[in-house]
Amino acid sequence: MKQAILYIWFQLATGICNGIAGEILGKYNGIEEIYNCNDFSFLGDKKQKYINRLENKDTSQAFEILKRCQSMGAQVVGYYDNLYPKSLRRIPTPPSVLYVMGDLKSLNGIPCVAVVGKRKMTSAGKDIAENFAYNFCKSGAYVISGLAAGIDTAAHRGAIMAGGYTVAVLGNPIGDVYPKENLKAFQTLYQRGAVISEMYPGCPRTKADFPNRNRIISGLSDAIVVIEAGESSGALITARHGLEQGKHVFAVPGAIGTENSGTNTLIKNGVPAATEPQDIISVLVLEHPEIMRQYTPSVTSKLRSYGTAPITEEPIKEEPVAEPTVKTEIISAPEEVTALPQENGGNTLADKILSALSISKPISADELTQITGIAVSEIMCELTVMEIEGKVLASPGGRYTKAKA
Repeated sequence: MKQAILYIWFQLATGICNGIAGEILGKYNGIEEIYNCNDFSFLGDKKQKYINRLENKDTSQAFEILKRCQSMGAQVVGYYDNLYPKSLRRIPTPPSVLYVMGDLKSLNGIPCVAVVGKRKMTSAGKDIAENFAYNFCKSGAYVISGLAAGIDTAAHRGAIMAGGYTVAVLGNPIGDVYPKENLKAFQTLYQRGAVISEMYPGCPRTKADFPNRNRIISGLSDAIVVIEAGESSGALITARHGLEQGKHVFAVPGAIGTENSGTNTLIKNGVPAATEPQDIISVLVLEHPEIMRQYTPSVTSKLRSYGTAPITEEPIKEEPVAEPTVKTEIISAPEEVTALPQENGGNTLADKILSALSISKPISADELTQITGIAVSEIMCELTVMEIEGKVLASPGGRYTKAKA
């Protein structure tokens, strides 16, 4: 508790997304050492206001912020803590504190892929984001995104569908939900993964908040994939940070026009094009052979035709699976998930679950399995997705009802 207060005190003294914090943190070996220091003259005369704040050892405001964090179940992870991602210590302006809701696993040594794009996505963009995120998780990576509407939420959804781990980096204070329609996604995500922010509860807002958070998304990631970005998309800021940080950056090509002008410009400027998850995974397998698993992806006709031709329905053919070697595991994603359920599908898994549910009488996943004959693991995965979409409601005791239309 004492260290958490000192981290918050330090953040209040140095500010949010300020290079001076990284300068100080890199010079000392612990937060108590910084707090006990009374001479910050090395910062120079131009930074006198920060020196004055650092010499003020009053922690009462930090204590009040910590109480707010505790009341909402938010964890304080500081720069020197073991759980603080090492990759963030290497970026030019590392956050001094991360506020976490959910289960923050150690990201050290685990390949992470950021999937980012615009808020007003197309249905094809949604499918691509889900498909890519699903396959990244199935291959052993974690998925990072920003929990914004559109591509971000689709990426988190794909990761959850795979039973994988995903982290959302907020551009607003921890506990705040923006946009409001993402409340269900926020609640589900911090139960299934982690939601983090460098902004404490009640932190003053600025126009720079969302651009600032993009450096954390890229900083946490080994690779960044940009899907459907216009020329002024915030996803391009994430890509730029990634390039500056030496990360692998990929762009999914789209149709000619303003809707994909950002992603297509990235490709014209030398960023590799990604037309299937394997383009990214093959790079990460070489860097993390002990964690990442090679696999043979199954790409649907809808994804093959994205941005190049009208979509025509055709049967999905099973592709041959290569024989695994001693060091390489071949994974073929289940056909129904690789293809990803469509919004207006007829007899999808979601349809079967909804048919078995009622509005007034909650039933468990085990009972749904008995009714539908579908494995409980698939039921639970789909229920998570349906919670995010607001189609079902979770009741105490792991029971579910159909949401009112």
